[in-house]
Amino acid sequence: MKQAVLILGVIIYCTACKTSVHDNGCIIRYTGPGAYSYLKQGQLDTIQSLFRANGLSMDNLQFTWYSGDTVVDSGFHLFVQYADASPVLNGLPVFSSYRYWAFRNGVFYRPNSNTAPFPPTSGDTTTHQTLLGLRSLFFKIYEAALFSLQNTAPHLRRPGYYYRDSCLFAQLGYIDASSQPGSATAYGTQLLKVWEIVPQQEALPGITGVHTLAPTVYVIDSSGTGWCAFPYYPGDPILIYSPIE
Repeated sequence: MKQAVLILGVIIYCTACKTSVHDNGCIIRYTGPGAYSYLKQGQLDTIQSLFRANGLSMDNLQFTWYSGDTVVDSGFHLFVQYADASPVLNGLPVFSSYRYWAFRNGVFYRPNSNTAPFPPTSGDTTTHQTLLGLRSLFFKIYEAALFSLQNTAPHLRRPGYYYRDSCLFAQLGYIDASSQPGSATAYGTQLLKVWEIVPQQEALPGITGVHTLAPTVYVIDSSGTGWCAFPYYPGDPILIYSPIE
């Protein structure tokens, strides 16, 4: 009996010791839109009409959301519309940054809008990191983030294990310098050219329900330093809502 218990203990111990899986080495550079658009063609047509009527430029904007509803303000009925967009600079997306426009009865309403300009960039869109190097940096940065969180069960900290058998997507773009942990840079004053790296996930667009989150790593293109903005574990859920009609 004691021998059986000892053998079982060794099996459990060795199973817990597994800290790595086969690394498939897959990473793909993604050059598509920087954000998913929930817009239907009719909604995009409405946005175009609103911008044209108000003399607003649609250049370097990827529109992602539209809503319209009637509200009562000080006894007046107003038809309020909103349009959201993800900016594009030098042909590259600006990550984690949106601009939005409000309209009241078809007229641009600046107080409820965020159309602040972005700080200037050098215009240099050349790359200084290799894809295989970015894959290596993803795991180095992600695994360090898991340790720093000190998560406990049911989340096991097993560096070298998660996502090694997944293909990664890397996209070049910009992010506000204030997003970098420990940064003293004021928001809206500087942009960093970075790689956004995420594991391949199931397509989420247009589907309502619970889906899994994926860790997101940002690597500064010029230096190769970076941080993990969302150190999720496999299976962490997110609730996706249907777009507003």
